[in-house]
Amino acid sequence: MKEPHVVSLVYRAESAKDITYDDPPPVEIDKDKWEGCLENGILTCRMKTHYASVSAARKEIESYLRAWEVNANLSQGKGSIRFVYQDANVIDLAPQRTGHGVVVCGKAIAMGIGTATVSVQISRKNYPPPPENFAVSPDVETLLYRYQGYLDGKEPLPSMAYFCLKLIEVFYGQETKTKERQAAARSLRMEFRVLSELGRLTTTKGDITTARKPPAQGIWQPLSGTERRWIEAVIRRLIYRVGEYAACGGSSSLNEATLRDFPPLE
Repeated sequence: MKEPHVVSLVYRAESAKDITYDDPPPVEIDKDKWEGCLENGILTCRMKTHYASVSAARKEIESYLRAWEVNANLSQGKGSIRFVYQDANVIDLAPQRTGHGVVVCGKAIAMGIGTATVSVQISRKNYPPPPENFAVSPDVETLLYRYQGYLDGKEPLPSMAYFCLKLIEVFYGQETKTKERQAAARSLRMEFRVLSELGRLTTTKGDITTARKPPAQGIWQPLSGTERRWIEAVIRRLIYRVGEYAACGGSSSLNEATLRDFPPLE
């Protein structure tokens, strides 16, 4: 081709084996440089601007699709949705003989988060909604990697959650070391009590297989089911908040997340 132009890209939407979508309505996406429609398990993305290569078009779209996957997995559970590249419609803007488009097929590449295996089948009426004001930054990927490791049984909950807390403090706390947590809470618009309670639970709770360090008084304090669920909810919210921060370029437009936004610990 003398002047290749990417007209559209096609992706297949997949989910975990235990999740099915029962005749969901189409989902429309309208972005500055492309528009898309997810229908019958197929996402077709039509380019609004000129892209001379499939790789450049995919780079533009797949950063958004990755955010869609992560957002869905955090809000609706692991394996909710992932997108697999199928093919591209490319035409020559200066054809020698005809003006027909050429379909360029690409190797199917799974982009998404690994799926979970459970015995209960889940049927949903709607696809996970596309993300708004959420971006997958390197910090989001790091936090997500550790959280997924916990979900896969590769790491205890306290050590995973404490690592996430410390990353938040180091990267988003801009004051002296003793005030990193307070500064991080302000930067990310998280009530300080949320981070403080997360630090307390991950430091003092756990048994011989999960505790981050030995108990100060020599008495193990295993996490209760309520405490485990609370920590999991806070970590998911922290990952999402870091993605919101990245998408908005700061915290000025973010609403504060408080203790009232999470399950009660009592």
